Amino acid sequence: MSEAVKPIPRPKSVVQWVLVIMLAALVAMVTLPGYIGGQWPWSTPLPVADTTEIKSLLKAPLALPGWESSSHQEVRIGRRPWSLAEYQLASGGTDGPGSTFGLLMRPQMSADQQPEVEWVDMQGSQSWQINDRQVVRFSVPAEGQPVKITTQYFRALDGRNTFAVMQWYAWPTGGHYAPGKWFWADQRQQWQQRERMPWVAVSILLPIEPVGDIRGHTEQMTAIAETVQQSLLESALIIE
Repeated sequence: MSEAVKPIPRPKSVVQWVLVIMLAALVAMVTLPGYIGGQWPWSTPLPVADTTEIKSLLKAPLALPGWESSSHQEVRIGRRPWSLAEYQLASGGTDGPGSTFGLLMRPQMSADQQPEVEWVDMQGSQSWQINDRQVVRFSVPAEGQPVKITTQYFRALDGRNTFAVMQWYAWPTGGHYAPGKWFWADQRQQWQQRERMPWVAVSILLPIEPVGDIRGHTEQMTAIAETVQQSLLESALIIE
């Protein structure tokens, strides 16, 4: 049997060689100054944007327009610190279903902390029976373009109470319930800004009727989530 004839590689055109040389020159311009000065890009950990405001979430409740905080405390879930605040409608609101909710937030405490098992820890600590899982998306206005958020939304029962629960990781340019989404946002932030992407784990708990249908509360929960994300962007999640 005769061997298959392999095509002869075509030589690179002049344009291709010029592009290769230009790319190599750009890489050298970016990297050589750091190498000559002994500052390799991976020699020191990249900093996270100032976490002072993020850490303050453990000390005081987040201000939410239209709502008043009735209590606030730092709690431990999975041996990690969380902020727990309860809110009620501001003066003029009516009592009843949907007039109160709980807000649990885990702020990033250091540059090397990444979103991991926050939702697993919470489910285990509360002994929740979870069902009716859904994905709810929304966006909030921001300078440049709207910040898009993807949350997980479900019903949680703990044996005595029923909650509509909405969860996501919030960061300055977006938000998602899956930790992997933050990872890619963090990678872009490192390459573009030479710093890490700050984050806050957010969980909203709205008490509802026993074994109730969460679909009737989706609109209100989304409105609360929008308010929380917007308030975080204006306070704890500001980056230059």
